[in-house]
Amino acid sequence: MKTFSTLFLLLAFCSLFGQVAIEVPAPSYIKSVQFYGNTAQSQLPVIRLGDPLNLSFDDIIGDEADYYYTITHHNYDWTPSVLAKTEYLKGVDDVRIMNYTNSVSTLQLYTHYELQIPNQYSTAILKSGNYLLSIFNSDDELIFSRKFMIYDPQVTVGVEVLRTRNLEFIEEKQVVNFNVDSGE
Repeated sequence: MKTFSTLFLLLAFCSLFGQVAIEVPAPSYIKSVQFYGNTAQSQLPVIRLGDPLNLSFDDIIGDEADYYYTITHHNYDWTPSVLAKTEYLKGVDDVRIMNYTNSVSTLQLYTHYELQIPNQYSTAILKSGNYLLSIFNSDDELIFSRKFMIYDPQVTVGVEVLRTRNLEFIEEKQVVNFNVDSGE
């Protein structure tokens, strides 16, 4: 029994520090969630450091609810990183989404919310890596969240595939040339 208790406490302790970030789906009253980088395709945004990130959604309750956003940095395995917010975000978050419009002359009332980062509050994301954008209501309850990735292109890699010059293997093998440019 003692070993069972020890094992249980060890697993409980480890689970507190090994939490992996998961996306929380939007509730039934949040519709048309679009989350994208430079393209208009709603997908897991993988964007270049410094490029804008866009989120839009509709609240079909239509009562101009206050929604807030936070941005958190995560490690490669989506566990929370130990970086302070000032190390990866220039500006502040936990700010109300100010850009919204109400429906006009529609059968279903709704409020359309739009968020772009960078904005006047969160002016820049400073580091590449994995991030989680979380949307909260005015009672600080998590409504939904979305993952995104920021990359910093420090190296470009070009690839050229050619037929082999050895006639014996011309239909089976290729020559692959890589061109790695580190910008130096």
